[in-house]
Amino acid sequence: MSVKASLWRTAALAIIAGAVLAVPTSTNADLLHGLSLRGGVLFPSSGAVRDVTSPFVFGGGIDYPIGFLPHLLNGEAWSTSISADFFYSGRKAGILRSIPVMINQKYTFEEQGGRTSFAGFCIGAVTYGGTSNLDGGSTKSARSTSSGGGRQPTVTRIGGGLIAGMNFSKSLYLEARYEWIDRHHTFASPEGFRAMLGWRF
Repeated sequence: MSVKASLWRTAALAIIAGAVLAVPTSTNADLLHGLSLRGGVLFPSSGAVRDVTSPFVFGGGIDYPIGFLPHLLNGEAWSTSISADFFYSGRKAGILRSIPVMINQKYTFEEQGGRTSFAGFCIGAVTYGGTSNLDGGSTKSARSTSSGGGRQPTVTRIGGGLIAGMNFSKSLYLEARYEWIDRHHTFASPEGFRAMLGWRF
């Protein structure tokens, strides 16, 4: 990274930090309401990805409710949020990085025993890349990477999936989803099942 780019980044971070400190505490609390931090695992469905990562990849991210986007399906029980997660594996077989950013729409069912379940769907973009078996766009290149290593350039593709989960309280929740990712011009994509345990503020 150039010195000029580093200075711009430092300046941007300083402005953001100053803006946050200037906002009253009550407003900060309102802004944080509904924000959740979460961590979990991704279980890739592609054998080529599992050759690099083993059966699972650890990751974490955030989920934040948004009200300005129209609901595809109407009703008070439907809610919309945007989530951004980061999954990384750096095992000996290679490296995988995956960053899914999704718009989620969820339907929350009636409370039972102090818990509420939810289900829905998501659509968004997934940025991913890595080395070794993720390289290529053809079977020939996949063979070469399995023996000598290679590189899958970082790409961004459309993705979407289905969501199911459980709110154990107003703060603690468990979410499971299966996402499909377009793998156009790539050998494999990190689509599959992922489970996330989150804490909502």
